[in-house]
Parts: sequence; structure tokens; C-alpha cells
Amino acid sequence: MKQEKYNKQLQLSHRPTALIITVLALFVLLLSACSGNNNPNNTNSSATPVPTVNATTKNQAMTQLQTFQQWITLLKQNGGSTTQYQQQYDSDQQAVQKAHTTADYQAVLNKLNGHVDVIKLPTLKLEAQNLQKQLSQQVNDWGKTHTYYDDYNQTTYHLGYEYGATGIGGMVQESMDQAQNPADYQQVVEDLQMYLHNWQAMKANAADKNPYNEIHQSDLDLIKYYDKSDKKVVVVSLQEQAMRVYDHGQLVRSLLVTTGRPDHPSLPGAWWVEGKQSPTVFKAGVPKSDPDWYPDTPIHYAMQYHSNGYFVHDSWWRVKYGPGTNFPHVDDSGDPFSAQGSHGCVNISQANAAWVYSFVQLYTSIIIY
Repeated sequence: MKQEKYNKQLQLSHRPTALIITVLALFVLLLSACSGNNNPNNTNSSATPVPTVNATTKNQAMTQLQTFQQWITLLKQNGGSTTQYQQQYDSDQQAVQKAHTTADYQAVLNKLNGHVDVIKLPTLKLEAQNLQKQLSQQVNDWGKTHTYYDDYNQTTYHLGYEYGATGIGGMVQESMDQAQNPADYQQVVEDLQMYLHNWQAMKANAADKNPYNEIHQSDLDLIKYYDKSDKKVVVVSLQEQAMRVYDHGQLVRSLLVTTGRPDHPSLPGAWWVEGKQSPTVFKAGVPKSDPDWYPDTPIHYAMQYHSNGYFVHDSWWRVKYGPGTNFPHVDDSGDPFSAQGSHGCVNISQANAAWVYSFVQLYTSIIIY
């Protein structure tokens, strides 16, 4: 009995301690739950917030950085000094790598835009100058070994003069002299690339022995290059003094022409019909004392292919067309204005002009090479 009484007393003596422990445990659990440490979805209010970045601004900065490097590469390819621009690029690249906020990327983008704007002008100007030299040198070199001897006046002419100083070369120089901003030089670059491509086609065609009234590979190559294979195209070969008309890549008509004389060449390039007039009257626009004067001339079918008065049109005063008629010669018509090439227009007979006039529309391509 004494032992049982002792045990009961011992149990009673531990009850307050156990109760305290239980209460403390519950209190700790409650604090833990309130703190959210055990909740994976709860955000710790003391954590540093991660800044949001506008993806568009970031991508623009990254893209402009690549663009800047491309301009530096182009400048280097054209022989320009890139030291200053490369240093700017390295600095911009580091800034992009360190950017963490939208404001950071916007600041880098603004700086990159300024650097790209500055490098464009010297790069495009140098590229234009190099392309101009390339065309001039090739025309001069090729002309020395490809000539036309004219029995009429015992004069030897360099072929390809349409690309030289009296032709496209002179127009390029004028454009270069007038260019002031990147857009101006960009246009010169694009024009020179076109002239150089047609120049290469002309040289290739000079070795083509196919008759003028058959398909020439150079024609097809140019039509494809200018993405006109599914359209109507008028092709003029300056070396052959011939015109070939294509419709969706198929040759539909061939005819002989007379193009510009050496001091007034027809313009090689990829043009289009800018306007049609039937009939019309051509006026010289210079006094009668000027060597380029001619009387007011009625024209039945005129198709302008370039501004400043360059047309494909009938020349009823001529009898002969074809090779050599762009140089001084004797024409069976006896008309003194038939004894040499045109002033830059592409002359064809009245019957052929009527057909071409009905075939073409505004914006129909005219490729001259």
C-alpha cells in the first residue's frame, strides 16, 4: 500500500512539468507556422527582390551590338581603320554583359544607336569609293583588249564605253559628289553593285556565239538575278545591239536596235517602263548651235526607261539597226541624224516599236547590259 501511494505521489509531482513542456512545444509550433519557414510557397519578406527586365529592350540591345560588329567588319573589309570603333564595341559589349535592369539595357542601346549612326557614313563612303574604282578599272582594262574599228571614220573605239566616264561611270561620279549622308552613299553602293553585275553579264555575253534571235544564257541569268522569271522582261544587249523580249522566261521576240553613241551612251542597269507616250514630240532642249541639237521630232511610240529623257522608241529616220550602228556609219536613209548612234535612247523600227509598245505596261522591266 505504501508503494502504490508513493507512485501516485510521484505521478502527481510530474504533472506540472509535463504540462509546461507541452505548452511550450505548442507555442514553438505556432510560431513556426506563423513565420512561414516551413511553407515552400511563402515568400520571405526579407529576401532581395529580383528586378524585372523588358525582353524587347534587352533583345534590341543585343541585336544592335551585333549590328555594330557587322559595320566594323564591313569597314575593315574596305580598308578603313577600325581601332576607335572596336574600342567602343568592346565597351558596349561589357556594358551589355553587366546590364541587369531595363534601364541598364536602354542606356546601352542608346549608346549603341549613336555608335552605329556614326560608323555608317565613313563605311558606306569607303565602300562606294572602292566599288567605283573596281568598276572603272575593269572597264578600262577590258576596253583595251576589246575594241571596235570603224571604217567610216578610221577610228578605234573601246567597247563597254557605256560603263565608262561618258556613261554610267560619269553618273556615279556625279552621285558621289552630291552624296552627303549614309542614305545617299547607300544608294550609290546599291547602284554600283547593279552596274557591276550587269558588267559581268556583258563580258560573259560577249563570248556567247549564239545568234541575236536566240536565247542567251546571260539574259536568263540577269532575269533570275533580278527576280523577274515570272514576268515580262525587255532585255537589251549593248554589245549585240539587239533586244530580246521574254515572257515568264520564254523568248517571244528578238529584234535589232541602235543604242547611244560613245559620247551619249545608253544606260546599263535594271530599269522599268516609267511612262508610255503615243504619239509625242521630242525636243532637243538646246540651241541650234549646240552639237546635240536636233529638230522637233515626232515619235509614234515612246517608252521611258530612265529619267532625264532616256526612252525606247521608234526612229523612223533610220534604215539600219544592229551591230556598229551605235558608231558613226552610213545609213541607207541618207538622213544625217541616222549616221551615228542615239543620244542614249534605244532606237527600234516603227513596226517593232508598235509591237513592244503594246507588249509592255507601266513598270515592265527593262534590263540593259
